[in-house]
Amino acid sequence: MNIFSTNQVNQVYVAKALKTSVDTLTALGDILVKATPDKSSIYFQHKGAGGITRSDLIDVRNILYAKATAADSMAKKLQVATVTLDATVNGGNPVAGQDYVLRIAFDGYIGMSPEDSQYWKYGVVHAYSGMTASDFYKQMALSLAKNMSREAVKLVGIYLSDGTEVTPNTKATALAGAYTNLVIKEVEQDWILGTKQLKSLKFQVVPTEIQFKEGDFISTGTWGTVAYSAGDKIKNGKLMADYEYFHMGERADQYRMVSFPDYVPTTYLVDPTLEYDTIGIHYAFIDSNEGAQRSEKDITLIIPAGSTAAFVTAINTLITASGVTINTLAGAGA
Repeated sequence: MNIFSTNQVNQVYVAKALKTSVDTLTALGDILVKATPDKSSIYFQHKGAGGITRSDLIDVRNILYAKATAADSMAKKLQVATVTLDATVNGGNPVAGQDYVLRIAFDGYIGMSPEDSQYWKYGVVHAYSGMTASDFYKQMALSLAKNMSREAVKLVGIYLSDGTEVTPNTKATALAGAYTNLVIKEVEQDWILGTKQLKSLKFQVVPTEIQFKEGDFISTGTWGTVAYSAGDKIKNGKLMADYEYFHMGERADQYRMVSFPDYVPTTYLVDPTLEYDTIGIHYAFIDSNEGAQRSEKDITLIIPAGSTAAFVTAINTLITASGVTINTLAGAGA
């Protein structure tokens, strides 16, 4: 993972369990929210790998906003593209003698952004006399799958309308169904904490043009239509693990494993296989006398999904004077 700096302080705490006293902060991830004796400020005490630490004192009057976010809203939805022969071109049937090319353009493949890295893969079918639409989809799926065979990682899944996945090893004789479309699904990419972030591999599917007879004329047009939809979800555990990893660079391993093995070993608390809600508090630090300034900061709590309600209640009770109320999340225990 590349090294980035932050332009605004964000203290991130993985809050596995809400406690009521310092004595009960015994397990990693235990956290306590308290107010100063005069109730003017709140703060958190957290049990991490290095022991019990305390957050900033947050002046209640300087809390600008606070928000709880549900795990499900942070889940990544995988892209699905459904390719169908255009019904207005030869009645939706393949045109004999024409070469059908389907281009898949991947944005940001092995790069920082879509602008600096694009990658293309193709499927090709030569239509013959008597070829049915079902045969066409089968041949296009086989072509795409074979053209993906040399990739080091799986880029997309190729499926036929009945849900059959076509791989480079699929034999044409094994595909005996009556198929009505071709489905291309985004797949979850490799993830390694600190090395490979959780990222989406977005793509565009582009049918090219063919020539076909339209009345007494020969026309040129795109042979297919593409409908995009949302598919399966990737739970936000890996996203939260990346988030914790990055922001712990401000409290622990500042250079984030640079010069490995000579680095600051850091214990991370997010389990990437789970889901997490978050509570974010945005506030300002305003000093006095010659240090008068307004420095805006954030504190983010990463909380196991479904256990956020107790945190919201405890914090709201202590920040009434701010006029800010943290929203409650839907669902039992949320």
